[in-house]
Amino acid sequence: MFTNRTEAGILLVKKLQKYKSLENGLVLAIPRGGVVIGKVVSDALGIPLGVVYAKKIPTPGQPELAAGARIIRTKKFGKTPEVKDKEVILVDDGIATGETVKAAIKYLKRKKARKIILAVPVVPEDTFQEVSKLVAKAITLETPAFFGAVGEFYRDFPQVSDKEVLQLLQK
Repeated sequence: MFTNRTEAGILLVKKLQKYKSLENGLVLAIPRGGVVIGKVVSDALGIPLGVVYAKKIPTPGQPELAAGARIIRTKKFGKTPEVKDKEVILVDDGIATGETVKAAIKYLKRKKARKIILAVPVVPEDTFQEVSKLVAKAITLETPAFFGAVGEFYRDFPQVSDKEVLQLLQK
């Protein structure tokens, strides 16, 4: 269990040290919770931070569970940076079904990212095996056998506001 998203980001950084000061690198976070972790990773590794906005399509009656996802081009958090020929570290605060991450990976491949490294604190084992096949490298801290929702693995898991995301991206 993680104390909060910041601690999870710090723990992920320990597994990402070989990417420190990666030339032609980019950390892309999935808003909103992923941006908190993305900021920690970006600052620690000295790699620019951006967002790729993969919006989940919620499952009826279970709004936290994604039935699917799509990429949204929104001005709210700024444009997704150019990824062509870049090594992208894709981060989120956790993965449940994998739908938002799969949509983001598909988008990054379409935009010709040279390499995609997926880094998330927590993901179910079967989902981790599935998404690992889609990227050059997948890194996680926990793959629990029983998985209900990402928030179950954090002591403090508040909603992240649009304002907080914008503040993190501007720092």
